[in-house]
Amino acid sequence: MEFSGRLSAFPPANLLQWASQERRTGALVVRRTRGEKRVYFRDGKIVACLSSDPSEHYGQYLLLHGYLDEVSFLRALRHCDETGRRLGAALVELGLLDQRRVEESLHGRIVDAVCDLFLWSKGVFFFLAEPPPEEEIPPQPIDTMGLVMEGTRWVDELARIRRVFVHDHVVLRRGPTWPAPTLNPLERRICAAADGTRGLGAVHALVRGSYYRLLEAAYALCLREVLDIATITEIDEPVSTEVRVLDLLLEQAAEEERSLIAERRRAVPLAALTDLYPAWTGPPPGVEAIGADDSAADALAAFRARLDGRTTLGEALSADADLRERELELFEVALSRGRLALLPEPAEGLAAAAGAGEGWWRRFVSG
Repeated sequence: MEFSGRLSAFPPANLLQWASQERRTGALVVRRTRGEKRVYFRDGKIVACLSSDPSEHYGQYLLLHGYLDEVSFLRALRHCDETGRRLGAALVELGLLDQRRVEESLHGRIVDAVCDLFLWSKGVFFFLAEPPPEEEIPPQPIDTMGLVMEGTRWVDELARIRRVFVHDHVVLRRGPTWPAPTLNPLERRICAAADGTRGLGAVHALVRGSYYRLLEAAYALCLREVLDIATITEIDEPVSTEVRVLDLLLEQAAEEERSLIAERRRAVPLAALTDLYPAWTGPPPGVEAIGADDSAADALAAFRARLDGRTTLGEALSADADLRERELELFEVALSRGRLALLPEPAEGLAAAAGAGEGWWRRFVSG
């Protein structure tokens, strides 16, 4: 093991400075109980960042920041599947974005994904001599020390925002200056979700993307009185757990023995799926399919029941972040096993339009 430890002893700023000063090439793997990021360096400069959180994938960034709409994004994905092109190249070939905008968005996504690490207070890390991924990377590497300064700014700004948004159950509503004439795509999504009943955590579950960017934008909207605070609920913060050092050693050993993944999957951003209607085409997988314990069985059974062809995926998912993560894992397993169909409208509407009986479409998606 070359370099590993806990974030509580080596904060992200120190890790990035070490990689820069040592002119490292490889991957800094940072892992906590709810996710993982891999920051890739070449000669001490950052060239890519992968996250296990789908809300931080490149396609989600394009949707959230208004580079693409859902229709254009799905069109680009189809082009990728047909031609084998990377998403950035497909966008240029289809005329959806020019090369400058692709490079700009790639740079912005990496900056957000890396700076988000500065907000992680717990977790473990290790460094691997792993080549950069087969994904879009900016033509020019990103200066590591510049990202250290930006990540430090995020920490300071978050502390200032948290003096007002004291926790994730602060509920927002429309303010005196609503509707504002000029809102960027992220602000529009936040305003649409802030209906006076949802806390910040629930708003983020709908909007997705960088949580810091959401808080930053919501705070600015409140200063402009486009939004206002409806209520601040007193809650007991849950105690978070940290990955054990023993687990870190075992996982790193497995990483070093494992051959590099030949081809990485390109995930479809959740925003492109939330308006579709999932319906079962086969027996739903049980909680054991995702390694969940019995305590989650009832909640996941309720989620499976909501995938009835009449409820959109966005409506079926829970607002609670931990439960939502489990539900998405089960959803992905069911899709990979061919047990779910994603319908463009409720099943009853499809049946009526086709003049057929209920469930007629299942023969087209069942094996």
